[in-house]
Amino acid sequence: MNHDTATRPKAASATRVATAATAAVPTTPGTPAPTATGTPATTTAATRTGAAFALLAAVQAVLNTSVTITSAAGPDIAADLGLGASGLVWTGAAYTLAFSGLLLLGGRMADRYGRRNAFRAGIALFAVASLAGALVPGGGSLITIRLLQGAGAAVAAPAAMALVGDVFPVEATRRRAMAAWGGLSGVGAALGMQLAGATATWASWRWSFVALALVGLVVAVLSGRYLPAGPTPTRGRVDVLGAALVTGGVALLSLGLVAVGTHGWLTVAVLLPIGAGLVLLLGFGVAENRIAAPLMPLRFLASGRRVGALATGMLAPIAGSSAAFLMSLYFQRVLGWSALRSALGFVPYTLALIVVSAAGVAIVARLGARRTASLGLITMAIAFLLFGRIDAESAYVGAPLSGMLVLPVGIALTAASAVVGATRGVSAGDAALAGGAFNTSMLMGPTIGMALFASLADAHTGAGPSPEQAATDGYVFAFHAAAALFAVAAVAVAVLRGSRTARA
Repeated sequence: MNHDTATRPKAASATRVATAATAAVPTTPGTPAPTATGTPATTTAATRTGAAFALLAAVQAVLNTSVTITSAAGPDIAADLGLGASGLVWTGAAYTLAFSGLLLLGGRMADRYGRRNAFRAGIALFAVASLAGALVPGGGSLITIRLLQGAGAAVAAPAAMALVGDVFPVEATRRRAMAAWGGLSGVGAALGMQLAGATATWASWRWSFVALALVGLVVAVLSGRYLPAGPTPTRGRVDVLGAALVTGGVALLSLGLVAVGTHGWLTVAVLLPIGAGLVLLLGFGVAENRIAAPLMPLRFLASGRRVGALATGMLAPIAGSSAAFLMSLYFQRVLGWSALRSALGFVPYTLALIVVSAAGVAIVARLGARRTASLGLITMAIAFLLFGRIDAESAYVGAPLSGMLVLPVGIALTAASAVVGATRGVSAGDAALAGGAFNTSMLMGPTIGMALFASLADAHTGAGPSPEQAATDGYVFAFHAAAALFAVAAVAVAVLRGSRTARA
């Protein structure tokens, strides 16, 4: 296998967003201030800034590539490791459970022990676990490795987001960088499907884990040279009780949602973990109000704008994951496509997402975060209406392709606006916490989306003239439901904005 070919899409997308984010040529901490345009000091500062952002962007993309890397190659993994349907689900769920459950703790570790230190430790653990994933002998071993991958990602991701603020200390350029950052999760998730489909077809699914490990190891080595250390760590005790409550709560909530596809909503296997998770999260809120050094200070959520941005940030991955899951099933089960052809069907989606993610920086700057979010949500609603026009014999150049080209526009705009809103006004000491909170909301999105829309599709699979048409009827219903959800969200964002403007 050609490792350069496997990793080139991540490097290309990272370079593109780095170029957009560094257009204003800010300086990196520890580098000489520019003395005049075009001088060596300016060139060196710009080069280091671009390299630093490219490293961070590559990590954000690759951590999200790992979210979907077992999806496209699912049948090959199941056959190789002897996994059933539920075991295969857990190869994906184990990663997101550990990732989302430990993110707030990872954010606080970055603040306590140093951002660059936490970043390097997290990405190193992720890389080593990825390499081990390429060598696993069985399904149980792979699920364990996926948990370790998620733990490493949970430490690296919030530190990376906080380091973006250190690389871009000027407010205006930091907002541009954060807007570019918002699209990287979707880009990485889309690339994961293509990487997995290509390696499973041409070599082995195991090589996709090797590709993840190579990116992680290269970044870990180069981070000491190009990344700033960040502010002096805030020494103190880690909120162990809060960490246990929020990790357990998020994990149980995710566990219940993952079980929906197998057991249905109104079952003990679903309702019990969801109920227990909500109780633990409620206990977390109570405990944080009584602890001197809480994991999640409630003042952080006192801003309605920030809470709204975190909620909006969850909607973009709900859209992306739901479309990817349902359209993959449609391509393979209804149209009879192979895993590779299905992955290639998402190439226009990925390319559009890369382009619009770079353009999203300028759009947020021009329209503002709230207007951009409303525009992104209504665009996602239109995309799902286009997907809803499929039938059992649809040509790719029609409803599928049109949806593939429109959806990434909405996802990129929504994600860019959300990350700007979630990080605006955050103090230096809470930067990694903001990264942890934002990434938690982003990671909960796919779990919620898969549980909600996959169950809707299953429940509304009709008794059509053929099994293919019956399955298509279920997908169409889910797409229409998604369109309604995002249309309502777009109206809600617009109305909220209007009411706040009127009060002002």
